[in-house]
Amino acid sequence: MALQNRFENARSFVDYSNLQAVSRVSATYRRLLRREVVDICLLIFIADVVTGVQTPIFPLYATSLGASLGLLGVITAVLGLTRLLSALPVGILSDRLDRKTVLVGGMVLFALSFICYAIAPSAAWLSAGRVLQAVAMVATFPLGIAYIGDVVDPRDRGAAIGVYTAAMGSGFAVGPLIGSWASANAGYPAAYLAGALLAIAGALFGALRLVRKKAGSGEVSLGPALINVRALRALAQEPAMLMACVANIAMTLSMTGAIFTYFPVYARGVGISTVMIGSLFAWRSIASATGRIPMGPLSARLPVYWTLTVVLGVEAAIDLAISRTTSPAVLTGLLVLEGIGFGIFLVSGQLAVAAAAGQGNRGAAVGMFWMAGSVGELFGPIALGVIAESIGLIAVFQTVAGAVMFGAVVVAALGAVAAYRLRRLAGQDSRQGGLVDVAAGDDANRRAVAAEPFQAGRH
Repeated sequence: MALQNRFENARSFVDYSNLQAVSRVSATYRRLLRREVVDICLLIFIADVVTGVQTPIFPLYATSLGASLGLLGVITAVLGLTRLLSALPVGILSDRLDRKTVLVGGMVLFALSFICYAIAPSAAWLSAGRVLQAVAMVATFPLGIAYIGDVVDPRDRGAAIGVYTAAMGSGFAVGPLIGSWASANAGYPAAYLAGALLAIAGALFGALRLVRKKAGSGEVSLGPALINVRALRALAQEPAMLMACVANIAMTLSMTGAIFTYFPVYARGVGISTVMIGSLFAWRSIASATGRIPMGPLSARLPVYWTLTVVLGVEAAIDLAISRTTSPAVLTGLLVLEGIGFGIFLVSGQLAVAAAAGQGNRGAAVGMFWMAGSVGELFGPIALGVIAESIGLIAVFQTVAGAVMFGAVVVAALGAVAAYRLRRLAGQDSRQGGLVDVAAGDDANRRAVAAEPFQAGRH
């Protein structure tokens, strides 16, 4: 009897403790544990493993084939140019067809690009693989965000994107280890062939597991035929969308131009081995992935422009610090911090874009966001290649630090304009008897955006 009383007391404590907040979070993640969400996260994990295979070794492979630092920048810019040209059309294509077809096609293109890398006879031939890889990236990573927006309820979208981006980061932690180990033991071509096999496996997985999601016929899309120029112009004039695009340009300049293109060459120059370079990128990705899941729910409570401004400021400081050290331990710490910052940026920026579009034009909106990042990926590496060739690698990181800090200032200004317009619109709605909660600020706007189909150009 005494034992039963103790059990009843314990059960009463469990039943009536203040666990509502924990319960809501647990319920959110339980709703996400279904086929559609798990399968897209697994696919994007494989895609980022493939991308990670080539990240730490590509600059070293290119220079081993005779590429100068300037040519390395040009080859990297090919990736940005192709993404710039293909991002919006691929997004619109997914709106008019279905996400699954484009996602599976992207994995096939990954395999073809890695085969091109493996058989390249000279550095210039790497550009062909770069073109295919760029289209593959556009057809997988941003389209996965659009797929999440299609299959997840608006109330769970922030948490879902946090899980999705964590899967990306986890894959990118595995890929560099595979690429650096394979290249050190069997050569660079073998590493790329291993990546091609992984990509083929991902394509088969996507073809068997993903569900077909096509844009709803009742929702507004960015193109009655291919593209609605008027709607795109309206979209580009929204301060919130401009803010996200500027932030993506600045972050891509740092990540692609400084970290992914010239950091491996810089690290090799100070005596760090290929395997160790792969390990540095793996630690960066682990740290980034760890912070992405909790960042999903938190991003719904933090003003987006504050978050993006702070992340860009920290990114600029990291670029500057890299130029002033040769210590492997310090470089590891800096890459870990950079990875955490990128994870925060990725969740916040892509959540804002996903929430700002209806099912019918979500692919195009995400494509526009990635297209903006491709601007930094196009012009940045070319300019940085000239700087590296004429002044040196240290100047590359210093230049990027200044450019990213300027981007942070622009993002803060555009964010302030967007917030002012939001408060003004909220005030007008409240005077008209609307239900907009002015005190909720960005959070209220984000919930309202996610709860109903988004008109083209309204972000």
